[in-house]
Parts: sequence; structure tokens; C-alpha cells
Amino acid sequence: MYSLHKGEYYSVDEARFFATAKSNALITLQHPDTLFLDAAVFHASNEVRRKHGLPPFEYDPGLYLASAGHATSMTYRMFFNHTNPYSPYERTAQQRVHLYTKRFRRVGENIGKYQTLVSGTYMIARWDASSKQYEFLNESDNKLCIPYTYADYARFVVEKWMASPPHRQNLMNPAYTSLGCAARLTPEPYLHKKAPYASLVQNFGGEQ
Repeated sequence: MYSLHKGEYYSVDEARFFATAKSNALITLQHPDTLFLDAAVFHASNEVRRKHGLPPFEYDPGLYLASAGHATSMTYRMFFNHTNPYSPYERTAQQRVHLYTKRFRRVGENIGKYQTLVSGTYMIARWDASSKQYEFLNESDNKLCIPYTYADYARFVVEKWMASPPHRQNLMNPAYTSLGCAARLTPEPYLHKKAPYASLVQNFGGEQ
């Protein structure tokens, strides 16, 4: 295993990215490596593209900035929608992408909201007085739920998108050749009774 500088996250393919030690580290939910997680979702997307015989997406910084902005807005404004009701300049995916790049004739977007703890069907939230935060346990065995690794979480969310026909259509559309991905975790993940989660965005671009 080896490491990558953040400037190298998109210069390697998914096999080399997921061979890094960091990709197999548990996500520290209070202080996640956001840039690394964003790249992990990008590379997990290319894994499924190759698996289905499609060329991998190219990373595009404009699409990335659009996805990062919308994921951040959804997390901190606490909404979940393709439409941003708080900014007329960022209302639609196309508007958000065009703030950063106008090279794409077609634009698509996937969004997701998935918990960041590995669990069974049900979880129990329990207040821990000593640490003054909630802990989450599996209902079936009362064992503590731990965070995903960076690689496992990225693959988990892409698997969820692939199980949804409209999201899968975007991922598998050969007309989309470029991609930007972002995941923004809930702040103060253990101070609320609701299980911690991330808001995720993929922005797709096609020049034809």
C-alpha cells in the first residue's frame, strides 16, 4: 500500500487509488478527509463504468465545484432536492455547472443521502453521559456501529445509485464523459439522535 498527495487523487486510475492505505481507513466522522472522500466516490463510479464495458469518466474541476457547492448547501441548509431554493443563481444543476464551466452541451445530476455508519436493518441511539454524545448500536446484537472506510462508503453509495433506474441511467450513459463528485458529512455527527449521514452529489457532463 502507498499514499497519494491530494494533487494526485485524479491522476491515477481507480485500481491505484483504492490500493492506498487511506482508502481502507475508517472515516473519522467529526473530521473527515473531504477531498479524499470526494475522489473515492469518483473512482467508485469509474469502477462500475469499466465493469459494464464503458470508458471511465474524466475528472472535470468545474463539475466538481458544482457538485461540492450543492452538497454543501444541502448539508448546511438541511434540504434534499435537485433544486436549491435558497439561491436563484444555483437553482438548477445546469445553472450550478455553468457557474464554473460552459464546455458541456448536456449536464446531468445524481444526489443521495446515506448514513455513514455500517449497520444492520435497525439501529438504537443511546446517549453516553461520559462522552456527552450519542452512540449508535445494532438492534440485533447491541454492538457499536462503526463508520465505513473511505472505499467501502464510496462503493456503498454508488451501489445505491446503481439500484435506482434514473441514477443508474446517468452513470451508464455513454454520452456523459466527464464527472465531478462530492460528499458532505453532517456536522456534529454524534450530538443528535438521528444517525449521521452524508449528502452526495454527482454532476455529469457531455460535450456532444
